[in-house]
Amino acid sequence: MSHGGDDSSADPDLTPLLDLVLQLLMFFIINVNFMGAQANPEIKLPRSASARPMDKPADADIYLNQRTRTEAYFNRLPPYDQERLRNADSVVLVPGKPPMSMLEVRAWLKDQRERVDAETANRMVVHFRPDGDLDVGELLKLMNACKMVGFKNIKMHAVIGK
Repeated sequence: MSHGGDDSSADPDLTPLLDLVLQLLMFFIINVNFMGAQANPEIKLPRSASARPMDKPADADIYLNQRTRTEAYFNRLPPYDQERLRNADSVVLVPGKPPMSMLEVRAWLKDQRERVDAETANRMVVHFRPDGDLDVGELLKLMNACKMVGFKNIKMHAVIGK
């Protein structure tokens, strides 16, 4: 024997196995769907008995989180945002943007619609994530704003259950 050891105490070489496990781990980390970035943790979705699991969202989809403008939430905002949202009944939260009033959301939606070609705009889906305590009238205002801009595909998120 070149190693001079006993054949009965040979340990397996685990380096290739560890290599494979790390490659699989990296593959799944890179390809995971980061849906959590679109959802605002402060929004508590309403419950619906007829809700069903979501389809896989496309990259061009728009997520609109909407909540009632409560005093507790309002007091946590910076002074500039407090001044802008002083008269708003609800606040719309878009990932990566400051909180917006209904008027600001309409302008932002119009800008988003104009940035893409007609075919892409027709495929885009607007996902509504209303807070469970949100007044239905406020949600309808936001939905109408999306329709007036020209978005046709809209979905509302809810928690499955009664």
